[in-house]
Order: sequence, then C-alpha cells, then structure tokens
Amino acid sequence: MKSFLHKIIGGFFLTGLVLGNSSVRAQAHIEGAVQQGKGAYVQKTDRTECITNTLLGVPGIGRCLPMSQEKFMVTPSGSAMSVWKGVVPATARPTQRLVYNATWTEANNDGVTRTYNTVAVTMPDGSVKLTLMDKDNGHGKK
Repeated sequence: MKSFLHKIIGGFFLTGLVLGNSSVRAQAHIEGAVQQGKGAYVQKTDRTECITNTLLGVPGIGRCLPMSQEKFMVTPSGSAMSVWKGVVPATARPTQRLVYNATWTEANNDGVTRTYNTVAVTMPDGSVKLTLMDKDNGHGKK
C-alpha cells in the first residue's frame, strides 16, 4: 500500500512539473512582446485601426476615428492595457479638454473575453489618447 501511495504521489508531482513548465514557457513568450524583467510584457506597435466613437465620445467625428496603437501591455497576473493615439479633425475639436469613460468587450484568439474600462482624453488641439485597461487579471469568460 505504501509503495502504491508513493507511485501516485510521484505521478502527481511529475504531472505538476510538466504542467508548470509548459505554463512558464507560455508566459515567457508573447508574440512581439518584450518582458520587462520578471514583470509585464510590453509590445510596441504601429498598428492603425478605425476606433469607434462609442469609446471616444467626441461629437462630430462620425462613426470612427483612425488611431494608432502605441503600446499593448500584459502583466504576469493577466491584467492588460492598450494605448491608442490619434487626431480629431479641426471641425470636431472641443473648446476644452474632454474626458470620456466607457467599456469595451472583445474576444481574444485564445477564447478569453476581456472587458476593458476605457478613458479617452481629447484636447482642444485635436490630440486624442485612448487607454483601455482590463484589471480582471485575465479571468474573462471562456
């Protein structure tokens, strides 16, 4: 009986090592991202998308605004942040600083659905910065 228990415990230990090792390998590689020490993975990008005005809250720009993603970051705990910058057309620029909060939900390639809290800041000179933050530690719905 004692030998049987030792074999089972050894099997669980070996399984734990294998699963832990594959998890570490997965965390050590996020495509195009550089890990900052043992901390967050940061991906500098030059991606451009037409960002929906439901995230920007700027009257007069229509359905969307072309913006460039400056940074995407994921922490080891699973939190994520994305930063986008763009310029509002002169006809739609606010007379004073405009701050707009919203939420954005998206499904990732891994099947996890993330819900981001967003903050868009539009300045009178037309510059707009959109920050999306998911502090749910990556525990989205599968």
